[in-house]
Amino acid sequence: MPPPARPNPAGHAGGGTLAGLLAEARAGEIAPVLLFDGDAFLSGRAARELARALVPEGERDLNVVELDPATSPAEVAAEIMTRGLFARPGSHKVVLATEPAFLVSKEDGTELFRRARDAWAKGAQRDGARRLLALAAKAGWRAEELAGDRPPTPAAWKRELSVEARPEDLAFVAAAARYALERELRVARDDASALEAALERGFPRGHVLVIAAGKVDSNLPLAKKLLAAGRRMTFAIQREGKWGDGPVVLGPVLEALLAGTGKSCDGGAEARLGELVGDDARTLASELGKLVAYVGERACISAADVEAVVTRAAGDPFFALGNAVEARDLSGAMAVLDRSLEDGVSPFLVLATLASTLRRLVVERERARKLVGERRLGSAREYEALVFPHIPEAEVGKRQPYGFWMKYQAAQ
Repeated sequence: MPPPARPNPAGHAGGGTLAGLLAEARAGEIAPVLLFDGDAFLSGRAARELARALVPEGERDLNVVELDPATSPAEVAAEIMTRGLFARPGSHKVVLATEPAFLVSKEDGTELFRRARDAWAKGAQRDGARRLLALAAKAGWRAEELAGDRPPTPAAWKRELSVEARPEDLAFVAAAARYALERELRVARDDASALEAALERGFPRGHVLVIAAGKVDSNLPLAKKLLAAGRRMTFAIQREGKWGDGPVVLGPVLEALLAGTGKSCDGGAEARLGELVGDDARTLASELGKLVAYVGERACISAADVEAVVTRAAGDPFFALGNAVEARDLSGAMAVLDRSLEDGVSPFLVLATLASTLRRLVVERERARKLVGERRLGSAREYEALVFPHIPEAEVGKRQPYGFWMKYQAAQ
């Protein structure tokens, strides 16, 4: 039995590159825990690529184990501590935990609920039901309660799991819970002790736990121990701009998605893909597959190729126009307006966005004026002390003072 896994200084967001990690894997040098997060599609793709690099094709059926999102920490521990079949010196067993619910906080329940509902709607009923049960377990709810005469109310979903449950959502919950009961689906409790003990003891030699997630709550005790035992890498498409509403930065992602194809994108193609696809990694991967086939023997994908093959899938974030107006950025606002109208956005929606933006600026300006007069507040700390305490709790919700301070500045 190897010594316990020790903290790795590279176990922070963005540590290293996937290409470097794959090279380490092929050389037999790999951390016992790899946590990939950021974009669920990109992290899952990277995790499977790593598994292929670690385990030869003929051994993957036996020594690559993929666990679903509803898997508990105890089930992960049991799998990672079980010896791989026909293990040989230098061989690996990879346990791949995809989007594990136990690493997501209750406050992030909205995304977990959406994925459960979407899986159910697409016909993946078992997956959808298990995802729902894993989320409900965070609030202590079982399938019997979800399908019973007095199921959790919309207020309870909001209070316990931050989920805004609509009538159609409650219908999905009841149907999925009944499905789970009929098929005796169960989800184990989020008891982290078994996995924590496995981390402390050390995995069997050659065993690697790869976690592919979207969002991870780094404040969870188990998440901290996993990060201390290995390495974290974040895979996500970034955006430029002060508010993250500028053009997407596709270069690193394009390089990763095109790895092994012998193809690359020139600057024009990258820019046009950003305009047409945006930050939807799954769609980007699909369109790149079409482009690789389209260009044939040519090594470089051009903007003309993108124009010929890719249809527009991206839209501007609904807040992009408002942010441009707040920043007094006329050219930016007009560019968003042009793209929105080109995409068929209703002029009434544009008008409503402008009205909402201006209304918010007037409210913030007047709120401060009534409290401190015409004097302009000079810092976020001063605003938080003099104005923020007077904002109604219902309006504040979970928002932070700094966001209100930024709107106050824009209102000046």
